[in-house]
Amino acid sequence: MKLKTVLRNTVRLTGGALFGCVLAVPHVVSAQTVQSNIPITVTLYAEDGNIPYAFLDGVEPQGIYVRILNAAFDHLPGYRLEIVNVPFRRGMDLLKDGKIMGFFPPYERADRDWIERYSIPILRETVVAICSKDYAQRNLLNSFPADFKGARFANNAGYRLAGPEFFEMVEAGDILLEEANTTASNLRFLMAGRVDCYVNERMAILAGMRELAVDKATARLFDEVAVIGHEHGYVAFGPDPDGKWPYRDAFADDLDRVLSEMRDSGEIDELVVSYFSY
Repeated sequence: MKLKTVLRNTVRLTGGALFGCVLAVPHVVSAQTVQSNIPITVTLYAEDGNIPYAFLDGVEPQGIYVRILNAAFDHLPGYRLEIVNVPFRRGMDLLKDGKIMGFFPPYERADRDWIERYSIPILRETVVAICSKDYAQRNLLNSFPADFKGARFANNAGYRLAGPEFFEMVEAGDILLEEANTTASNLRFLMAGRVDCYVNERMAILAGMRELAVDKATARLFDEVAVIGHEHGYVAFGPDPDGKWPYRDAFADDLDRVLSEMRDSGEIDELVVSYFSY
């Protein structure tokens, strides 16, 4: 698979020092780097098809999380950001195997206990189920997923947003599951009548419809039938068995302080609003 990387140089000797408290040795490394005007290149992997949050748009990493992290690195004089886009499942496998330092924006899960640390929560997302209006009108859908027995669902490959009870029903054969890598592909399944319902984050679904240029008349053929829950996206840091990233914890602490200040100042909210304003 051909991977696309984009390097963002954020070397600056002025500006706010937004790093948090860090471990003694990595802090010395970081300080020496800044003083010598040679920034540390931090390579973070991102999803390649999670519109509008993290995706590859032709040749450039794009998305709300990409914008937020680029803005965060603008505050950091000692680091520069490199982003590599990969499919979600591939990124999580690389992270688990210690082949990459960080991946965004997975949700926190108990069964991902191999993840050594997460950044502070970056964005709050709302996970929903949408179904064709025909399916919604023919079924009493008060409880998710219990009331969806026999339904055909689309799902982004590797995503577990629908929850453990849902996937237990899939294993039992009570729910049929079709998986594709992108939101747009799964929405095509839904619009073609190949599946009855689809689970994803609300804004991702809306962005997918915009990507497919779904008109209002078509959009009205589908209903949001359940709010499954709220999730937060993070930068996740996996194991480092070979000690390839001695600066990781210092960087992660620094990034947390930057993101916290951006959140408190309203900068993150402004970035989200500006993303959807054009």
